[in-house]
Amino acid sequence: MRLRALADSPGAFFGDLSSERGYDEKYWRSELQRNAWILASLDHTPVGVAKLNLVPEQNDGTHLEALWVAPEVRHLGAGEVLVSALESTAKSLGVRILRLWVFADNRSAQTFYRHLGYTSSARRQKIEVNDRVRVEEEFEKHLE
Repeated sequence: MRLRALADSPGAFFGDLSSERGYDEKYWRSELQRNAWILASLDHTPVGVAKLNLVPEQNDGTHLEALWVAPEVRHLGAGEVLVSALESTAKSLGVRILRLWVFADNRSAQTFYRHLGYTSSARRQKIEVNDRVRVEEEFEKHLE
């Protein structure tokens, strides 16, 4: 699912298909042990994926990452279900504030997260992605 997401929406993610396609089974098993990945399915067919980063860099909190929903089922609620499941997982782990980064030019993702109760933390950062510099904005939600 991760590779399908990168192939479908390469501009939406920090990773890139050519690099991640080369990761071996050992890498992916390690990734599954370090973080919580949730898969959405419809009629036993995978249609979405999302990740709860449990190993944040620089001690800046737990982040929702890598959310993707297959084009054929977008706007049917799979994204909301994935986010809700990650929020529940985060709460069960004692996380009080769930954060995520969105590219500043990805207005549809920003609208989606605002609809789910996320607000801008006013933190922005420049990162190099696929040989170009992009700006990310951090959003957060207080979990109750």
